[in-house]
Amino acid sequence: MIGASTSRSADRAARVLAAAAALAACALTSGCGVFATYKEHNALAAKNDELGREVEKQKAEIVQLRGDLQATRDRLDNALRVNADNGSDLMSEKARVNQIAGRFDEQAHALEEVKKELASTRTELDTRLDEMKRAQEAQTPKAPVVTIPPDKGAHYAAIETAYAQRDWGLTRTLGREYISRYPTDDRADDARFLLGDADLKDGRPSSALGEFNRILKVTPPSNVLDRTLFGMGEAYMLMHDCQNAKLAFSSCATRFPKTKWGQDAKQRAAAIDHPTPGMCAPP
Repeated sequence: MIGASTSRSADRAARVLAAAAALAACALTSGCGVFATYKEHNALAAKNDELGREVEKQKAEIVQLRGDLQATRDRLDNALRVNADNGSDLMSEKARVNQIAGRFDEQAHALEEVKKELASTRTELDTRLDEMKRAQEAQTPKAPVVTIPPDKGAHYAAIETAYAQRDWGLTRTLGREYISRYPTDDRADDARFLLGDADLKDGRPSSALGEFNRILKVTPPSNVLDRTLFGMGEAYMLMHDCQNAKLAFSSCATRFPKTKWGQDAKQRAAAIDHPTPGMCAPP
């Protein structure tokens, strides 16, 4: 019946309020400060979702109570019209109206309390998110400012220094800027090779292949073409693409048979004919 349903709703609202109050007290005394953990944040978010669902449930029950109250009032009006002399029925219906009205007020009050607690947890949730963002920003190291030498010769020397020091990120930054500033310079393809080889040594074979392919399009052929073809073979091997790796190594060995790169490429191509387990297929 309606009385039992609304009583259970009020009890459930009271339990939600008690749990929310305990959560708020715990959050205020935890001592986490700006170092609130993700676990605490997730717990608060879950409680926030629970309170939101409880608000929707309370709203639905209030709508139902409102409908029941109106239906009772309609029955009272009908009873008054049908039998104005039946005092017992009249008193019974009036008592029922008063009971439902009382339950309605209780439910509305409980809903308001849950709404207040929901607003409080949302505010706390936003505060924790801001704290975690500030903590992350404080812990994230800022990238050093890169100074680009204004002189072309000094700029290229800086690329070689970064490459020799295995600072692949700095090599990429300086190399891209050099190519952007001096696209027709004789050493632009050298800078691009260092850029691609830095990607290769940094475990980024796809990016390295992009740089190497741009060198292949240089006319006349680049002075680093032998190293470029060998580097392409190495990149394909990192991707377990033995077919294209062999094409790159074979091309390097055929076109530059007397250079170190050509001789090494010949050996690498021959090794592909007898692959070890996992060499030519992703693990």
